[in-house]
Amino acid sequence: MWLQVSYALATVAMVLIGAGLVFARQRRRHIPLMLAAFVADVVGLVIVEFVVPRVEGKSDPVSVFFSDFGVGMTTIHAFLATLSLIGYFIQIGTGRKLMTDPSAMAGHKKGAMFFLVTRLGAYITMWMV
Repeated sequence: MWLQVSYALATVAMVLIGAGLVFARQRRRHIPLMLAAFVADVVGLVIVEFVVPRVEGKSDPVSVFFSDFGVGMTTIHAFLATLSLIGYFIQIGTGRKLMTDPSAMAGHKKGAMFFLVTRLGAYITMWMV
């Protein structure tokens, strides 16, 4: 059950990211949507890493990753998920800078491309693990 909750949260996060992109030029909508996506993803991550192993008796993804280290789908997913989490922090940082310095837009857009590619890849590979 908890694993399905984490999948649902990841899907909600992707929908929020899509809505955030639609409203990218409207700060009052873009920022809350993207922050809500971040919260949904972090809650889903906590569920997968800490709740699922304890409640459902499944091994947590991090230990599976290190025991199965290779170029399997779990490794690819873990790599993309880690990069997308880093991407969130890059975007939050560049977004905060953008609020006071309009010249930071180029960096925010580059970070957005990195984030979107890694987050989409992590979402797709989530279903394959």
